[in-house]
Amino acid sequence: MEKLKPVNETSRVISIDLIRGIAVLAILLMNIVSFSNIGMGYMNPKLGAGIADYNGVIHGFNYLFADMRFISIFSILFGVGMMIFSDNIIRKGKKAGLFHYRRMIFLLIIGLIHAYLIWMGDILVIYALCGSIVFLMRKWSNKRLIIIGSIFFIIPYLLSLLTYYGTPKEMLSQIFAFWTPTEGDIVNEISGYRGSFSEQMAIRVPAAISLQTYVFLMEQSWRVLSMMMLGIVLYRTGFISAKKSTATYTNIFITTFISGLFISGSGLYQSYAHNWEGVWQMNIGKYYNYFASVLMAISYIAVIAIWSKNNGLRWLQRSLIAAGRMAFTNYILTSVICGFIFYGHGFGLFGTFDRLEQLAVVIGVWILLLTISPLILSRFKQGPLEWVWRKVTYL
Repeated sequence: MEKLKPVNETSRVISIDLIRGIAVLAILLMNIVSFSNIGMGYMNPKLGAGIADYNGVIHGFNYLFADMRFISIFSILFGVGMMIFSDNIIRKGKKAGLFHYRRMIFLLIIGLIHAYLIWMGDILVIYALCGSIVFLMRKWSNKRLIIIGSIFFIIPYLLSLLTYYGTPKEMLSQIFAFWTPTEGDIVNEISGYRGSFSEQMAIRVPAAISLQTYVFLMEQSWRVLSMMMLGIVLYRTGFISAKKSTATYTNIFITTFISGLFISGSGLYQSYAHNWEGVWQMNIGKYYNYFASVLMAISYIAVIAIWSKNNGLRWLQRSLIAAGRMAFTNYILTSVICGFIFYGHGFGLFGTFDRLEQLAVVIGVWILLLTISPLILSRFKQGPLEWVWRKVTYL
């Protein structure tokens, strides 16, 4: 009987590892806001570091070029990875289901540990749950995946429209009062995260529960499911594997980037015009970027695919590819590092950084991960969490 093994290095698709490496680093451009300041500061930019002076410039840049873009790519890549894994198992004459759900159970466990003990903004739990569902759809035709995925994708928007136009204004103000937390709530969250581990848990656990229940059911699950389904289509068509011509990628990049940037720019303008008012922002305003992010995610994939087809900045490619091969480890390691910088068990700097200082942390983490990832892979075939995940999968 042939022993099942993971995809080996020579069988890996360079463009996918490169895309994954860029995504796992760039996602910190947005996550750093959540690591370093109060939870609502992620949604309401007027909180925390605010949007005055250069803080507004940095926020505007992230809004236009980072917000939801790289989490979309990450979700797309999860669908791609699921198909690569499944195809590898099937080529060995085995059924992929048993091995896939072992992977999802392990991912769920790590995600729960991550969410409740390290950082409440975990995405792994959502991926484990959505990945378990999308696996059942992996044999659907591309047409069916696109149609159903599109329906899934617009469900949160339709729910928000129904809420916004079907609820009395007084009730809307009460429902979305969390947009502007009280001074007491802000002080409590800051002191909690600067405090002992148990004090942090008093803040982290309710936030994680909220994300994994209400937010998951109302928005995240639909978006992640649709992006994973899109990933299957992009894998089958060879788009994400750099199999299309440079001219094709160039045309797609220009079309999706310009249209996405226009939509996103309109959203930024409208948000300022509405003074970042909570009810409008939560039900209408945020959806400019919700839709634009998918277009721009595709544009980023296209331009990275072009890059992977030539040798430009090959030294940087190698480091990013290594970071992509260790994406699981690097994702958790990023949380550990940021937790030590901002929470009470480390330096306790939570709530003190402006956006420029946050950006400095991001760049520092990038340099660290781009340095250690190639070093680790020069001695070992996989990162530590990837190695454990492999062992659990192929028991």
